[in-house]
Amino acid sequence: MAAGSPVDAPPPAPEPARSGVDRRQRPTPMFSRYLLFGRRRGGRRDGERERIYVDRPGPWVTVAFLAVCLLSVADAYMTLYELSRGATEANPIMRAALDLGNGGFVLVKTLMTVVGAAFLALHKTWPLGRVCLGIAVGGYLLLTAWHMYGLFVVLRPPMT
Repeated sequence: MAAGSPVDAPPPAPEPARSGVDRRQRPTPMFSRYLLFGRRRGGRRDGERERIYVDRPGPWVTVAFLAVCLLSVADAYMTLYELSRGATEANPIMRAALDLGNGGFVLVKTLMTVVGAAFLALHKTWPLGRVCLGIAVGGYLLLTAWHMYGLFVVLRPPMT
């Protein structure tokens, strides 16, 4: 036989042993241990673009999440200020949270919003998740504009 023929080729190197199951065989769960620290930003296979969970949410989702959270905290404090000036709380759940005091009110409102916004951020690859996250940002922007109207037009101090 001639040199370099298939018969003279060295045997293939053995595959490295794997420990455990290959995690790429299963989809990423909603609460992965790699959440926020893993490398996965999208699907691994063809057709995996929607309705999957990823490790890293991406910049637009992070900005939207932070915007909702910050606007929620601003809403809580503006609500407390307006309540001190004679306004009333329209949301019955938040009206009940006012019985916990100002700190309890802010805590309940903030926690409810953070949990909801986090759920939407985790579902960024679902079309409805993206729409709802956008609605949350838009809704809080409108609510902030409403507060500004209330603070500077309705509740402004009388001119002397």
